[in-house]
This record gives sequence, C-alpha cells and structure tokens, in this order.
Amino acid sequence: MNCGKLTESIYERSVIKVVKTNSIENRKFYDGAGLGADCAILTGEKASGMMSGQALASGLDAKVAVRAYMAAVNHVIACCANGAASGLFDAYANMTLVVPKRLREIKVRGMIGETAVQAEETGVPMLSCNVQVLDSVMEAVAVCVVNAGVENRCDGKIVPLKKKAHAREDIVMTKWLGLEGTAVVAAGSHDKLCARYPADIVEEAADFYRYLSIATEAATAVKSGAGYLHVLREGGVFGGLWQLAADNGVGLVVDLKRIPVRQETIEVCEFFDLNPYELLAGGSALMTSPNGGELVRALEEAGVPAAVIGHTTQGNDRLICHDGESRYLEPANGDEIYKYFQSKIGGLEQ
Repeated sequence: MNCGKLTESIYERSVIKVVKTNSIENRKFYDGAGLGADCAILTGEKASGMMSGQALASGLDAKVAVRAYMAAVNHVIACCANGAASGLFDAYANMTLVVPKRLREIKVRGMIGETAVQAEETGVPMLSCNVQVLDSVMEAVAVCVVNAGVENRCDGKIVPLKKKAHAREDIVMTKWLGLEGTAVVAAGSHDKLCARYPADIVEEAADFYRYLSIATEAATAVKSGAGYLHVLREGGVFGGLWQLAADNGVGLVVDLKRIPVRQETIEVCEFFDLNPYELLAGGSALMTSPNGGELVRALEEAGVPAAVIGHTTQGNDRLICHDGESRYLEPANGDEIYKYFQSKIGGLEQ
C-alpha cells in the first residue's frame, strides 16, 4: 500500500465493511454521520452533545504537531459552518505525538512549543499532550482530536454534519492549492532550494503555514449561504474534488487553469518533481454555491482569495478540462508529500 490515507476502495472493504460486520449493536453510530468522517456530533438524551474532529500529520518539521492541530480545528470549524452544529462551546484539543528514538529532546520541545503558541492564538487550548518515543518509527506522527460541547441537541442521534451539494452549482476554492505541502517542503529543504531560487521566494513559501486556518472563509460561507463545504488536505485539490463528488453523488467539471496556485508552489514542486494538484492542501477549502461569483466577492471582501473553478453536474462523470481537452479525474492515490519525505528520510539531520 502507498503512504498516506488508504485509497477509497481499500478503506471501503477493509475498514468500513469490517467494522460494520463486527459491530451489530453499534450499527446506529456507523450509519449516522458516516464511519471515517473527519468530524461528527454525538448527542444524548439531554439537551447537550459532543462534537469531535480529528486529524493526523507526519514528518520531522517543527510544525508537524501544529499541522495536526490546525487540521483538526479546521474540521470542527467546517462542521459548524455547515450548519449542523449551533451553540458551539468549550472546545479543547488532545494531542498524541509519536517520535523516533533518534530525535533530540530540543526538537520535541520545539514541536510542542509551536503548537502551544498556535493554540493560544486560535483559542482552542491543548487539554492533554501524550508523547511516545518508539524505535519503530522513522518520523514524527502527530494525532490531534478536538472536542467541543454542542448545545440544543436532544434527539439522541448521530448528526450528519454537511449540507449536500447539488447538480448545477458552482464550485469555489479558497486561497491556493498545496499550501501546507509547500510550507513543509520549503521549510525542510530551505538551503537546497535557496541554491536555485532567490531566498525571499523560499522564505515566503516556508511561511505558508500562516494560511492554515479556514475560520474566516467558514464564517463567510455561513453568512453567504454557501452549501457544501469541504476542508482540503491529503490528496490535494484533486483528492478534495473527488471527495466532493463522492460525498454528494454528483459529477463535476473543473477548469484546470482556474485552480488558484502560487508561483512559490510551482517552483517548489518543480524542484522535487511533485504534482502540485495532489500535494497536501491544508488551509484551503472547497464550497458549492448556486452563485459562485457572489460567494467569491464575499470571500474577497473578508480578505480571503477565492475563485470559481468549475461546477457540479448530474451523473458521476468527474472531468478536468485543460486547453479544450478533458480527462477523467482519478481517485486520490496517496499524497505527494510522502514522495518528498521518502527523498529526505535517510539523510535528515537530527
């Protein structure tokens, strides 16, 4: 199997099917929000409930724990933006960090410190942080779970969190593709990249971490009446587009030239022979709207760059168009960031 998230087909037959087959009494949970969903609300008999979002990040960059933290927070924010979670309160994060034995304490301290600073800025505190050192891992793996209380939920069910996308809606993408992956690569290979490109380009790319929060666009989406909202991450924008279509039972037509990209990402990907459309895309989101132009204007007024990149269609065809030609979008098969990690893992300084 390839590194990264399991492919859709493997996940369906080796995770979802296996869990449901062996969990008859708990079937009501798995048939609710969706087994494997990034965020869900569990409600009880009383007028309160719990929302939980989770995410994972790996690598040896100083921001690895920050990336897991921000991704988990973004999933919860997106759930709220989708309208199923009102009255959010008392959110907090639990972090587990697994690191290789060869990693020095000062690097662990740096990872935790970066995350604590981000938590202070974001307003979702870290309630716990478990750190494990293992011989069997070659890079750090951070898993973050964000829990939040949700008021006024008393139907005793798992709540589906996302509005549905419908055919003939515009697809809007915020910010630019590959932001998180670009930051990871530029920060991890700063000197090597500076040997080819001007230092200011490399340093700007390494600072793309500042774009990881989707709070502003999620709030704008709510005010603007946007429909389906999907947080991009593993598999890049292509992976997100596939998920959009799969989640909603629609097809799509996307113009490759309309997908926004920064020049820094192009340079970084060219250097390491990475496909930017399949590169870790934390910090961006896909939204659907009957009027994508109005949504883009609202996002830009809120300070968030955005573009209409295509539209949804009836049926299951998922088409990517470029210079008058079309091809079918294929399921995500891992993320390009793992190709980069493989090129670095052997000679990384500790």
